[in-house]
Parts: sequence; C-alpha cells; structure tokens
Amino acid sequence: MSDTRYWSKEFTLQFIELYKQYPCLWKIKSKDYINKNLKREAYDELTKFCKTTIPEANKDFVIKKIQSFRGSFRKELKKVVDSKRSGASLDDVYVPTLWYYDHLVFTIDQELPTESICNLMNTVNSVENDDDEASQQVLESDNIEILDKVNKKNHIF
Repeated sequence: MSDTRYWSKEFTLQFIELYKQYPCLWKIKSKDYINKNLKREAYDELTKFCKTTIPEANKDFVIKKIQSFRGSFRKELKKVVDSKRSGASLDDVYVPTLWYYDHLVFTIDQELPTESICNLMNTVNSVENDDDEASQQVLESDNIEILDKVNKKNHIF
C-alpha cells in the first residue's frame, strides 16, 4: 500500500473535513454513533475519497488513518492539558506543533475524560454515621492504602 505519510496537506485537510461531516464516527454521545449502517456508509464515503489518490485504500486503511490522526491529536492535547495543570503562566502553556491540530479540535470533547467519582470515599462517609470509631479508622486506612496503590499504578504522586 502507498506510504500515506506523504499525503499532501490539502488532501489531509479534505479528509479531515469529510470525517468531520460524519459525527457517527467520532461523536460518542450521538445517537447515530451506535448505528452500524450509518457508520458503514460514512466509511464507504471516506474510502471512496481515499481511492482517488490511493487506489488500494479500503475500510481498514481509513480506520487506521483516523486512529493515527486522532492519536497524534491526543498526544498534543495531553501536552497542552499537562502544561496548564502544571501551573504554567498563559505565556508558558504548551503550543501544539501538530499542523492539523486546529482542524481536529472538533473532537476535543471526545478526548477529555470526564471527572471520575471515587466509590471508596462513600464507604468512609457511611461509616462516619456509625459510633464505632475503630472500624472507621480501619476503613480509612484501607482506603488510603488502596488509593496509594492506584496512584502508584497510574504513576500519580
């Protein structure tokens, strides 16, 4: 298969714009996201577009190309988010170097994780109403140990 690293900027931007027209492929909260027929039609259109330049393009090729674009976008987004989180001044916030970053910003709400809720803390809160302080201390120390293990596993310190 042709080496797609050498797609022209114009072709890449047209591909991204066409992809943007099919929220069934990228908008997770869309009701169309679970519609297999709609997705198949969208992939067929993207494949047809790719075949104008890469005759051997198929659905798998298109999927891999989208994953590649989105993966690169995610890496740059992570750098931006991490630099903001570090307390950097507005002038020091990381500026993405990926040339098509701005063209994939429409997917940003699909990339940012939602805040999670720690169920472990619910256990501590329910015990607070209990008169048994000893059992509360045991639960709290267990929760702290579990959270420490999770943080170490996820490299959060």
